[in-house]
Amino acid sequence: MAFRGPLPDVDIPQVSLYAYLFAGLSDEVADRVAVVRASTGEEFSYRRLRHDIDHVAAWLTDRGIGAGDAVLVMLPTCPEYVTAFHGVARAGAAASPVNAAYTAWEVTHQLRATGAQYVVLAASMAHTILPALQEVGLGADRLIVVRDPAVDAPCAPAGAIDYADLTSYQPDQDGSSRGRDVATGMAADPVTDAATHVAALPMSSGIGGLAKPVMLTHRNLVANIVQYNPVLAPLEIEHRLVAFLPFSHVYALTDTMHYALANRFLLVTMAEFDAVGYLEAIARYRATLLYVVPPVAGLLARHPVVDDYDVSSVEVIVSGAAPLDQKVGERLAQRLGAQVLQGYGLTETSPVTHVMLPNQPDVRFETIGPALPNVDFRVVDVKTGRDVEVPVEGESEPGELWCAGPNIMLGYHRDPEATAQIIDADGYLHTGDLVRVDARGIVRIVGRTKELIKNRGFQVPPAELEATLRTHPAVADAGVYGVPLPNGSGDEVPHAVVQLADDVPPGSVTPAELAAYLAERAAKFKHVRSVTVVARVPRSPDGVLLRKALPLLAAKAKADAAAGVPVRAG
Repeated sequence: MAFRGPLPDVDIPQVSLYAYLFAGLSDEVADRVAVVRASTGEEFSYRRLRHDIDHVAAWLTDRGIGAGDAVLVMLPTCPEYVTAFHGVARAGAAASPVNAAYTAWEVTHQLRATGAQYVVLAASMAHTILPALQEVGLGADRLIVVRDPAVDAPCAPAGAIDYADLTSYQPDQDGSSRGRDVATGMAADPVTDAATHVAALPMSSGIGGLAKPVMLTHRNLVANIVQYNPVLAPLEIEHRLVAFLPFSHVYALTDTMHYALANRFLLVTMAEFDAVGYLEAIARYRATLLYVVPPVAGLLARHPVVDDYDVSSVEVIVSGAAPLDQKVGERLAQRLGAQVLQGYGLTETSPVTHVMLPNQPDVRFETIGPALPNVDFRVVDVKTGRDVEVPVEGESEPGELWCAGPNIMLGYHRDPEATAQIIDADGYLHTGDLVRVDARGIVRIVGRTKELIKNRGFQVPPAELEATLRTHPAVADAGVYGVPLPNGSGDEVPHAVVQLADDVPPGSVTPAELAAYLAERAAKFKHVRSVTVVARVPRSPDGVLLRKALPLLAAKAKADAAAGVPVRAG
């Protein structure tokens, strides 16, 4: 059974990303402020963005960069990310976003995987990343260095190119340069088939192993903007956004950068996150729409510093990248007086497939809502391969979420075998996420297929037990992992680590009490064998649980407890 969301399908323009965002700007729109650098207040109008994009594209074009080529973009969240990313795509090449925290080894892998010929990066990173270029036979003349006026950075390596030379590039005036036509807007769009022309090559671990470049076409990216537009449109708000999430993450690239540009909203960029700077920017620019990850949602919900700033302008908060805890969502909505929504997607889906809709108080924060327009999805039993049965009341049994639609990637770059492992013959992408669904098509994530704990023939989703543990008033966070039984049966038993809430006195709740609490709320085969109290449940900066770290963390906590070492918040 294929599900659809409640919103009607939308028409998707068959145009390039550049044409959709920047072609045909009226004078009024062209002169409007599009992006602001929070650290300095520097403003970029749509006219300036288009000028810089066209000149970056012209510079690349005159150096033979176009369709089939790639350029890495390794920048913090800043206005130049907009012009660099779109300058590459305007030239017909693929922009490959790089996490600004990557090491030279990781950048070397991305250079090899994408075949990129240039790297656009912040000046502060140039010396660190130069060895990666040298490792693949390229030199400093393939480094394009962006200087942040608010940051003192060392001199770039000899031979590196200043990004300002691209944005001010003047092609040959003799008429022989195609770059001249690109810079003046006279060149034909190099994207003739938006459905197959690759615009971006973000990296994803996908089906496992080393990260792979994901081929997102111009149509994929345009489609996801258009699919997402109706979600917030009924609120009729002229939004102002403060962006700190890295644009190297497709969640921020599409939901923050592209959504703001497409709707002519003000986008304020922060090169790095700090709570005070973020709150100051929200107050100064009267931000109405925030895109966050769960750790930042938790900060906004709980931290006392929030009370020092006027955040009354915030109307909507969207959380993504990892599951948002129900208690955090409720507290955040109450504290800021804003609607809190949770969305879901993958790099391979451009990324959004599902999101909670505004003005639906009966939909809990722990769900990811219904599907976007134009998205079909199925929930498939991982053992039988058949669609799960959906009851009239309540939720289905867990199944793997499969999605199809115009936002599904073209495939993994140069890896048809990996592509065939994740996209089936009917065009459904197998997400690897276990979900439950109700009769309305509202979806709740309960785990990952590869993280399932197998116990006596039953499948135990760890995320489901974690969510239950977090409903205990003494628990701030929880993580569950499986431990194989020593009898060779292949069965595993669940074990849990929990982080107590800050206001819970040590010793006021015992592991046995927490295990009993869970046992009252879960079938016997889901009962945990042990509960270990730890100082902090390990999570990535995006809020993703670091499950592989749990067994060692639990072992250390037990050893510390045996030695009389108290648990301290970390």
